[in-house]
Amino acid sequence: MSQATQEPAAKSLDEPTGANLTPPPTSADAPPSAPNSPPNAPSDPSAASSVKKSNASRIRLIVILIILLLGAWLGLGYLRYSDQYLATEDSFINAHQVQIGAEVSGQIQSVPWQNNQAVTRGEVLFKLDPTPYQVAVDTAQAALSAAIREQDSATAAIGTAEAGLQQRIAQAQLAAEQLQRLLNINNKQFVSAQDVSNARSAVAVAEAAVNQARAALTQAKATAGAPGAQNDRVKSAEATLAGAQYNLSKTIVTAPMTGRLANYTIEPGQPVSANQPLFSMVATQQLWVDANFKETDLAEIKLGAPAEIDSDVYGKRVFRGKVTSIAAGAGTAFSLLPPQNATGNWVKVTQRVPVRITLDDTDTAKLLPIGTSATTRILLTPQPKSFWQSVLGVIGLAGLADAGGSPPTPASTQNP
Repeated sequence: MSQATQEPAAKSLDEPTGANLTPPPTSADAPPSAPNSPPNAPSDPSAASSVKKSNASRIRLIVILIILLLGAWLGLGYLRYSDQYLATEDSFINAHQVQIGAEVSGQIQSVPWQNNQAVTRGEVLFKLDPTPYQVAVDTAQAALSAAIREQDSATAAIGTAEAGLQQRIAQAQLAAEQLQRLLNINNKQFVSAQDVSNARSAVAVAEAAVNQARAALTQAKATAGAPGAQNDRVKSAEATLAGAQYNLSKTIVTAPMTGRLANYTIEPGQPVSANQPLFSMVATQQLWVDANFKETDLAEIKLGAPAEIDSDVYGKRVFRGKVTSIAAGAGTAFSLLPPQNATGNWVKVTQRVPVRITLDDTDTAKLLPIGTSATTRILLTPQPKSFWQSVLGVIGLAGLADAGGSPPTPASTQNP
């Protein structure tokens, strides 16, 4: 029954009713289309959205390709630019260091500086109590005066001995002449043999006195020594005085170079021993960089090659220098416990060799603490191109940068 009732209902739905039997509108009765709509414009909104997405994807792809091409261009330019340098970040600032101490012992009297202050060569760093050394100088001066007096006395003794010798010689001549007269008279038988014998004895005594006087003169000269400042006693006294004066001068300790004080912790009244290190001085001139380059880079490094150093202390501030030496061995070769490579577990590791780069004095107006890190670049070409010249050189337009002036490169930018 239900099936019979459903079929007429379905037929009634399929058949058009009288109310709905209206003719379709003609072209004349249709509403006019919008004049601005394109003839091929899709009437479906989803189709328009897909077209927009397609256009956006196409633009995005073009932008990505441009960015990739630009990145490749800049990357190739950077590679051309970096090929002009050998660079390493394993480098450190270094300078001459001196341990400061007194050459004589004593008690510190004055301390005019503070730690880490800058001093110039010749300035007084500290003073010791000079009293005992001044006493030694006074004693040495007195000993020198005594030695000079002794020398004068010995010189006078030489004169006395020479005069005595002359006297003895005259007496001996007189005795010889007397003996000769007696001998002449004896031939004429006017004197006795006893007189002649006495005369001969007198001559012998006179000659002995002459010899004695000569010995006394020799002894006086030996006692006196060399004349004047060449005398041993005088020279010894002068040397003692010079030593005392030297020790006195060393109670004032001066700076051996221009630099900065380090670990300057001495205090007045502090006793110090001779040659005891008290603090250090670090030079602020003739600084250098110890750059540890790989052993594979050494073949390209030449002595005298210019270099640029970026100190981590001053950021982009560039210091300039030149290569002055290459170490005789890798850093591990001079370590306390050098590696033993003659084993079965050996693994090849690229070694690093210290290269010393001396900084230009004109570039060290700013203080560079030793031991601080730096980035070092050694120029491999005499006239390196700038970054933008290298970039334009990729497409053969490096001459434009030369003619128009290129912007400063990271390697040549200075921020004083």
